[in-house]
Amino acid sequence: MIDFKIFMQEDTAAAAVAMGKAYSEEPWNEVWTKEKAERRVSSIMGNFESFGLLAQEGEEVIGGLLGYIDPYADEDFFFVSELFVVPKWKKKGIGRKLLAEAEAHFHGDACYVLPELELVCTLGERTEPE
Repeated sequence: MIDFKIFMQEDTAAAAVAMGKAYSEEPWNEVWTKEKAERRVSSIMGNFESFGLLAQEGEEVIGGLLGYIDPYADEDFFFVSELFVVPKWKKKGIGRKLLAEAEAHFHGDACYVLPELELVCTLGERTEPE
């Protein structure tokens, strides 16, 4: 069974391992060291008003959504910096479920998906994209 939980600082290492696995295959074929992956996760989650969700099977992190609130003049946006799923779990709806869980987290705010940003939650009045 897949469970979803809010990211906590102590999840950094496990999220970094999953992110490294996710980017190890096509189309990225990237090699992430443990240190560099942990630095990336810590960098995102160190932002002002950061928020993350993890998908887990048992104790193993199999996917994640990491981002932060990006303030603007009239409204604030939640910007997704990373959305990843380990190869074994791709094409099983984990990424879509992470986005849906993030939308549910910001349930009192207007959330909608934009192709170039994945998910935007305006924290205040909703402004429709043009």
